[in-house]
Amino acid sequence: MKKFVAIIKSTYRVSREAIKLSIAILLITNSYGQDVVVTHCDGVCPQYETSIAMTRANVVIHHVYAAGLNGDTGLADWVSYRLTKDAIGVASLLPRVWQPDRLLSFSGVEDVLEIGTSELRLAEIAVSNNPYAGIGELPEQEEESARLAPMTSFANTPYWSDLNNLSNMVPMPKALRLGPWLQLEQRLNELVIKAEELQVISGPLFLISNLTTTPTSIEPAAYYKIIAQHNDFVAFVFPRELGQFDSYCGHLTELDQLQEMVSINFFPDRSVSKSEKLLVDLNCID
Repeated sequence: MKKFVAIIKSTYRVSREAIKLSIAILLITNSYGQDVVVTHCDGVCPQYETSIAMTRANVVIHHVYAAGLNGDTGLADWVSYRLTKDAIGVASLLPRVWQPDRLLSFSGVEDVLEIGTSELRLAEIAVSNNPYAGIGELPEQEEESARLAPMTSFANTPYWSDLNNLSNMVPMPKALRLGPWLQLEQRLNELVIKAEELQVISGPLFLISNLTTTPTSIEPAAYYKIIAQHNDFVAFVFPRELGQFDSYCGHLTELDQLQEMVSINFFPDRSVSKSEKLLVDLNCID
């Protein structure tokens, strides 16, 4: 039992309540220890395919999402969440104030982020040395950032405030956020009413040239979103230059190409296949 606890502490940062909600079973797989099966990931969470990234990254598990945090940028490489019809609600009146992720106090990422206050607005983050603090000169308006796990998808739960964590934040142009990105989120909320449950994985994509510059100039070149239902999936990549009235259906991508770009295995414990049914349900094909 002591070995189990030590492995969990060194690999995953988990809130006490989220342990009850998220961990279903433990499987021994390799020399790194165990894979934790998490409900937000509908199984084993995405895994880094390089030893360097695996060593530097941290995984945090909250009530409504799990996130893999990049050890260099401090941003989420991926956020995975389970979408259910009972969790969806109206979020228009919920406070949207960014806050530091309290689980990072147990993690080396805290040194990268240099966040010590209990609550931060974007304007207050902008001038420190941490990557959250100035990504592309991080704007003071929330409209220039987005939540990888959306507020509306969990507004009917008592844990919606988790979505204000900086581990769920990514800088994103307003046109994209209010365009294809939001359109897809809204369609998924509609779809889950009849589908009852979907898994979503989303995150940023960077150009190599972006990652070789200073942290304050790091901006994603694109954003991905994977929708899975059991062993079926569809995947999208949205370039940051997209306009507000562009359609999300025109930006489908192949999973193997996406995984190669980010060196992450999104479904390490199962085989998945591209789903025409999901494309139909998303109104992308007749």
